[in-house]
Amino acid sequence: MPDHRQPPAYEEIDYRFDDGIAVISFNAPQRRNALRNRMLRDLWEALDFADRDPAVRAVVLTGAGKHFCVGAELTGPNTLIDCLEEDRAGHTPTGYREPGGRVSERLFDMRTPVVAAVNGDAVGGGASIMAATDVRIAGETSRFGFVFTRRGVVPESASSWFLPRLVGLTRATDWVLSGRVFDAAEAYAAGLLTRVVAADAVLDEAIAYARVFVTETSPTSVALARRLLGRSWGHATPRAASEDESRVYASRLRSADVHEGVVSFLERRPAVFPPLDDDAADYF
Repeated sequence: MPDHRQPPAYEEIDYRFDDGIAVISFNAPQRRNALRNRMLRDLWEALDFADRDPAVRAVVLTGAGKHFCVGAELTGPNTLIDCLEEDRAGHTPTGYREPGGRVSERLFDMRTPVVAAVNGDAVGGGASIMAATDVRIAGETSRFGFVFTRRGVVPESASSWFLPRLVGLTRATDWVLSGRVFDAAEAYAAGLLTRVVAADAVLDEAIAYARVFVTETSPTSVALARRLLGRSWGHATPRAASEDESRVYASRLRSADVHEGVVSFLERRPAVFPPLDDDAADYF
């Protein structure tokens, strides 16, 4: 496996790496990992670092302490205005760019799969960022809420894009317009969660899931499959999706990945895939 690069120091994010998996944690348990602009910038940078590290085959995103993330830190009536003024980097020629949305965009653009280990509550921006991950494993006592209308704002962190695609427009409308908090059983039944496990087993289960990407899948194939799934929503017909698949499929047939995948199957042994092919992973 390629040498792992040491990450920079982050103020409000913890970054750990072990045997192909980067574990990135919201790291402010004293405030239930409530979001500040610094935390969101740190998270963007940590995700970007992990995605550029050839040794990282999977990312696990979790929260330090008893909660995943309870959304924006609210300390007074002007909290959100103050955050807007602080985040001058979020301004573009077309207007304000909400920093949680930039995190969700980075998650969408990842070539490396991201597994959310949702310990405790994921509310507001915490729920929205969770929705942008690939796999979501939560504890049976976890709670969720897209509570924006109850705070006088609107959905953020691209949740208006991700959520209907995960659970359908009817359920997304229910959750977003009412702003109600709901439990893990409802979240799983609707399709927001991949798996519900015992509350004390969330991180272990997420790491075990992420281990599959390290030991059993081609990193280039995973990156390309993510792109195909992401692009599929823009296609009006299955023919357009099939054309995308056909182009990518044909481009891979002479690759070392395919050779190893087929030969390892025939030899009844675990596959040892090459590192991520940057050129192929950026096919789109």
